[in-house]
Amino acid sequence: MKRGELWIINLEPGFGREIHKKRPALILSEDSINQKTTNVIIIPASSIVPQTIGVEMIRIGEKEGLRQDSVLLPIFIRSVDHDRLIKKIGELSKKKLHQVEEAIRLVLGLEEALL
Repeated sequence: MKRGELWIINLEPGFGREIHKKRPALILSEDSINQKTTNVIIIPASSIVPQTIGVEMIRIGEKEGLRQDSVLLPIFIRSVDHDRLIKKIGELSKKKLHQVEEAIRLVLGLEEALL
């Protein structure tokens, strides 16, 4: 598993309004961390694509290996155990990964986003 790859992951059980179910997710953590620890940092995707996509969401689809258009939701960023990862399905381009990084900066207030 590598940074920028999309995997089907199992997010059950979920609590409250957390994202749950088996779904695509982006691996965000650095490759060295992915290899040295039993966890990876992910951003889940949803196939419910709003009519207006905010700057905190990133549209992905067939080009990235998905069957249908979806959005990555950085607001639901989390760490999961490797055992939750089921199957690699695709990966993001460097340009798309940069959009994800910008959305994370915005969502987490890390620094002024460059959007």
